[in-house]
Amino acid sequence: MIELTDTARQRFDLYLTRLRSALRGARSVETDDVEQSVREHIEFALAGTPAPVGAEHLAAVLDRLGPPERWIPEEERPIWKQMFDRLRSGPEDWRLAYIAFGMFALTMLLFPIGGVLLLVPAFVLSRAFVSFVAEKGEPIGARKWLVYPAIVMLLVFVMGIIIIAPAAGIMAYLLEERHMYEGNDLLRAQLGLQVFGGWFIGASALLAAALGPLQRFFRPVLDGWSRKRLLILTLIGAGLVAAGAAILITPF
Repeated sequence: MIELTDTARQRFDLYLTRLRSALRGARSVETDDVEQSVREHIEFALAGTPAPVGAEHLAAVLDRLGPPERWIPEEERPIWKQMFDRLRSGPEDWRLAYIAFGMFALTMLLFPIGGVLLLVPAFVLSRAFVSFVAEKGEPIGARKWLVYPAIVMLLVFVMGIIIIAPAAGIMAYLLEERHMYEGNDLLRAQLGLQVFGGWFIGASALLAAALGPLQRFFRPVLDGWSRKRLLILTLIGAGLVAAGAAILITPF
């Protein structure tokens, strides 16, 4: 293989990684044969280039060679990939990002009547765009303003369900069904602090255990998050529990 600079080597390795990923599961082509053909093509195209070959020269050859997905027979490509490739084709590279944002805008326009139902497809389109960009090794750049809103909104919705809804449900059950502390607003406030504080502590543990799947699902919004950040929720819960206990022991 022709000697490459470090930058060129990284770009070539990324191309081969995408190639192997694209051909995984293909029945009519052999990944090793295609990879060997690619290597031979690059060897021939760069034969007269002084070593080590830089990223600029390699990029020109790879551009002529085309994206790795071109090696997959059209009939073997997943339908969803064919659909998204068509959406992305054409002179406007931001097409899918615009569609994702348009769906999100409809979600906001129709909210709360029917708009919530559009949040899921808006999220799917946004995540699909993020995945395509990642596969191609491109930065999202300014397009994040088009695809992040739907991801962030669904994340907030899910976090609300996990953090707030169970505690609210428990409180409603205790107050409405069990009639606890009926007529005693002070003890009801103490109960609320204890319930919400205890659940916040439990929710922080639950989120810490599920952080990996959540990061993959809501990528790239949660990239870089660590379990240490969830300590804030734990501390808030502990503070609420302490405040509830203080109500019990403070004379009024």
